[in-house]
Amino acid sequence: MYLFLCILLFGISCQAWAGPQEDGGYWHSLRLQGRFPVQNLYWNMDINPRYRNQGAHIDYLYYRPAIFYKPDAKTSLWLGHDTIIGHPAGKSAYHENRWWEQFQYQFDAIATTTLSNRTRFEQRERAGFHDVGYRLREMIKSSTPFTHHPTLFFVVSDELFINFDQTDWGARRGFDQNRFFVGIDWKLTERCAVETGYLNQFVHKATYNQENHVINTTLSFKF
Repeated sequence: MYLFLCILLFGISCQAWAGPQEDGGYWHSLRLQGRFPVQNLYWNMDINPRYRNQGAHIDYLYYRPAIFYKPDAKTSLWLGHDTIIGHPAGKSAYHENRWWEQFQYQFDAIATTTLSNRTRFEQRERAGFHDVGYRLREMIKSSTPFTHHPTLFFVVSDELFINFDQTDWGARRGFDQNRFFVGIDWKLTERCAVETGYLNQFVHKATYNQENHVINTTLSFKF
């Protein structure tokens, strides 16, 4: 609980920094998940287009396959790879590849609220460059069911990004960005859910700060 409060307060303070450039956008995600014919071993696939300029232009397209192992109901260990196509304004598209490892844990519920923690470590490579960027991502998420609508949940999360090094393609050591999300998770069935809400992305760049106001929606299916 203390860690959750620290990350949440840090995220809010990041969003309060003065003078960022602002933009609006839409992030969509399709998430497919299923079991391997091996006990406690699962696969996951995310397809994630992201749009900037109030949704007028595509910003990124993510393909994110992963496998994960669940030794128990609360813990999972992940290995994944991201293929990312970036479309920066006024520049040519570029490709980024990331291997990543992840630890995820769900804490015991406090009253009706469930807290979960996700720690991800990324190794990032940009096509046409030599350096590898190492980045830590730490996310805390809370989920609380509505009293009279048990399939609806109020969700709050905050994710902090820290770069461990500088690269020849522009990553800078230290604080990279923060994402604060508030929204609704609707369990349509036991195997299908949709989560949607407002995401505030604060990005610390070399010469300025960028704040993006995003409508973020994820449609999930389990097989």
